[in-house]
Amino acid sequence: MDTPLASYLFQEDLYSFTTPIIVILPKDWESYTDEDEKLLTKILTSVKVDINAVQIIVLPTVDLSALHIYSPARVLIFGAEATENISLYESTAAQGFMVIRADHLDLLDDQKKKSLWTALRQMFV
Repeated sequence: MDTPLASYLFQEDLYSFTTPIIVILPKDWESYTDEDEKLLTKILTSVKVDINAVQIIVLPTVDLSALHIYSPARVLIFGAEATENISLYESTAAQGFMVIRADHLDLLDDQKKKSLWTALRQMFV
């Protein structure tokens, strides 16, 4: 009986890596001001996440089901619209991961930052 050659190929273990955090922005990263970049860094640092450890995706409208290819654990949406009904400033379970939707970075005033901080604490418990 002949053994198919394919059974000898790719005998290594395959791994599936998750993306711990995805940040969704509605416009290119280069179009943000230094203050916006510092604010995002500060937001992530507040939950002990380095900005270099997140994946930033530019999407004006987010279809959460399409994010499965990244296997995210958490998604932060700043200023982009979502195809699902996700309330602003609430940590919400959707599509198998946690999501927080907030206003554009440049529209975050003190009250919105407090609301975002409350949602982030719930997400990163």
